Amino acid sequence: MPEKPIIIQNQIAADLELLGLRSGDIVLVHSSLSSLGFVEGGPDAVIDALLETLGPHGTLLMPSFQQGSEYELLRRGCTFDLRTSPSELGIITEIFRRRPGVIRSVSPTHCVAGIGPRAGELLADHLTCLVSVGRGSPYDNLVRAEGRILLLGVTHTTNTTLHLIENTNGAPTVCRELFNGIVIDTQGQSWTVPTHPHMPGLRRRYERVEEELLGASIQRNGYVGQALSRLIEAKPMAELIGKKIQDTPLYLCDVFNP
Repeated sequence: MPEKPIIIQNQIAADLELLGLRSGDIVLVHSSLSSLGFVEGGPDAVIDALLETLGPHGTLLMPSFQQGSEYELLRRGCTFDLRTSPSELGIITEIFRRRPGVIRSVSPTHCVAGIGPRAGELLADHLTCLVSVGRGSPYDNLVRAEGRILLLGVTHTTNTTLHLIENTNGAPTVCRELFNGIVIDTQGQSWTVPTHPHMPGLRRRYERVEEELLGASIQRNGYVGQALSRLIEAKPMAELIGKKIQDTPLYLCDVFNP
């Protein structure tokens, strides 16, 4: 069998530019290292390529939380330590959160990590959000800042911002129950974060937004390394899909049949 090609940092950076990522952008990245091919330098090379492309005025965000049902995590008594709790959303996100200068938002279930001149303002006040992916969260701040979402070798099934769009446009996806998650910040201080979790067991159909976003020129697809990737404008996505959810609250749920 032929050997897999080696993907180097410069190629990743060039591919990101071809996809449309620009210096100064604010971007939230969901990722799969294995989808890129054999990357020389591993996760650090991918992160360096992203930072190189964004430049000194750009801001890089990544999800930085644990896997599993938000409801079950909170029901069992969730404690999340920003200093030590790993990100379970792929090895790129875990290596990123360990980097010097990277900060994390105070959330027991949907923490976001970031670096760059706007990271502080985008990640601030997450602990005050009664819905972890709701108004005032980093996901909401990304939309308001007209940032972008990069699905690096992954599909919309990983696109957490779609939760935000559901939660803020009338989809019946959030529990009435209120749980108290615990977060320990980087200074060792413990915070109680009251949270209404997403309803357990409600299956989503997030992949159905693909054609909608491509058709509206809100999303651009291309290859980064060997990975089919998607670059999405967060605010137009929120406006388009938000209107569909307002019309059909279960639009992104499995029970909806067009």
